[in-house]
Amino acid sequence: MEIPMKDPNEIKVFILYLMERIGYPLKLNDVCGILYQENIVSYFECAECFTKLIDAGHVVEEGKDERGESLYVVSETGKRIAEGLNDTLPSVIKEASYRSAIRHLSFQKRGADIDCYAKQRENGKYYVHCEITEHKTLVLDINIEVDTKIEAERMLHNFRHRPEIVFQGTLALVSGERNYIFE
Repeated sequence: MEIPMKDPNEIKVFILYLMERIGYPLKLNDVCGILYQENIVSYFECAECFTKLIDAGHVVEEGKDERGESLYVVSETGKRIAEGLNDTLPSVIKEASYRSAIRHLSFQKRGADIDCYAKQRENGKYYVHCEITEHKTLVLDINIEVDTKIEAERMLHNFRHRPEIVFQGTLALVSGERNYIFE
């Protein structure tokens, strides 16, 4: 995808929108890495706009990561701006960037919890349940009936070991981005 943003105000609104949608503290490198990866804006332009958002108080430092790098969140003022102006941003850019963010940021880093189990039903088939929650918010909830215990165990194994892939694949299929499966 290549729909570069040039207007600094549009870039700032987009940064606020993306950070608010992700919903947890991020480093400047994470935000700019996502936007650069999708060819939406150059890394330099992103860093410059991010700094201006900090200076204006729309993005604030919330703490440091394990390596001492600053983690940022959107301030209350920044949230109001993102809510009020996010409709001005092209939806194709918003969706592509969010999918990129999901790929870029690991579930562990995002503080996601994974839960899955299987139960045998009265008809002999198995009910498989898989879910992902982030900060006490349910982001994925899948229930599938399969014929055999082996199928259920394989699904549980795959989900436990690769929840990001399952999430990305599900998101790609329901959003119509089926090419993700074949990339």
